[in-house]
Amino acid sequence: MNTQSHAILTFFLIRCFLGKQTLRLKGLHAAIFTGAITPDLPIYTFFFWYTFFQPTPQQTIWNELYFQKSWHLLFSLFHSFPVWGAATAACFLLKKTRAALFCLAAFIAAVEDFLLHHDDGHAHFFPFSDFRFSSPVSYWDPNHYGRMASGLEIACALTAAVWIFKHLESRWGQGLLVVTVTTLLATNSLWAFLFKLF
Repeated sequence: MNTQSHAILTFFLIRCFLGKQTLRLKGLHAAIFTGAITPDLPIYTFFFWYTFFQPTPQQTIWNELYFQKSWHLLFSLFHSFPVWGAATAACFLLKKTRAALFCLAAFIAAVEDFLLHHDDGHAHFFPFSDFRFSSPVSYWDPNHYGRMASGLEIACALTAAVWIFKHLESRWGQGLLVVTVTTLLATNSLWAFLFKLF
């Protein structure tokens, strides 16, 4: 799933589940937003490094380097159910609300990825297992319903974004949401263009 979709849909799910009153404490919205995008941060580091600092063809980046063991371990650590699950539970027990919601958002984002990667998923049970689930649906691969999944992802993210916008009380939060939606649409178009080239 696109990182921006993680931010929007995870925020939507947690906001609906916990309710407006639960999220009154300052900084909770930011904790959820940053937690939802954190699992993808190593992938962005990987992409920018091999695209701009050590220029490498996109086909090599995604078909070869992406599957190297060192990167695989890092991606799996950041998408680990045991890691984020344990961190969420510990933070709730310690009554660290912001940290707990950050970790919960990261856990939900990892679950979203678990369901939408076919042959490029992560070891979500790391460090206990290197098992990688191959979902029948990919969020991008047209050979595994990628076009349908991508369209549905965008539709769900836009619908959730409209609902969230109406319920956000700060202009700063609304502005960040608009930027997130804009970059989601731009990124989706960019990936479609790159896949046509490579």
